[in-house]
Amino acid sequence: MIKKLTAAISMKVKKILAKYHKYLLVVAIILSSIAISIRGSDGDVKLVLHNYPVLITLLITASLFLVAIYFQINEKKFLSLSSQIKDLSKDKSAELSPLIDELTERQREVYYLIISGKTNKEIITELFIEQSTLKTHINQIYKKLNIKSRRELKSKINN
Repeated sequence: MIKKLTAAISMKVKKILAKYHKYLLVVAIILSSIAISIRGSDGDVKLVLHNYPVLITLLITASLFLVAIYFQINEKKFLSLSSQIKDLSKDKSAELSPLIDELTERQREVYYLIISGKTNKEIITELFIEQSTLKTHINQIYKKLNIKSRRELKSKINN
């Protein structure tokens, strides 16, 4: 019974923290600012809470705890997003993979140079081929992949 109650409370706290995680850093900064706020008078500078060292320690500890929670939540979100991106890219590459297998070795080289963002001039220089040969390869790639332009090729890869 106690375990179920603890788990339920833990889940609610996690949901609340995930929902308001962007405010955790703000709260941490405010707590730290309160803890280390200073006051000056007659050339003498002191912490406002200098008479309460335990309170200063608690405020700093709480702010560090909030920052740690913030980074854990961000890491979990980052890992979740990266796994979603990997899954999507696997799906997209699975669609194009059989079509790419139909390309000749040289056409595949041209294909990979195109999707890496190289211009025709850069591809010609890198592969030591003539412009007419490159255009022939590009036309064959477009035909085999059922596309009409570089923009369409890149969008097919990115979508």
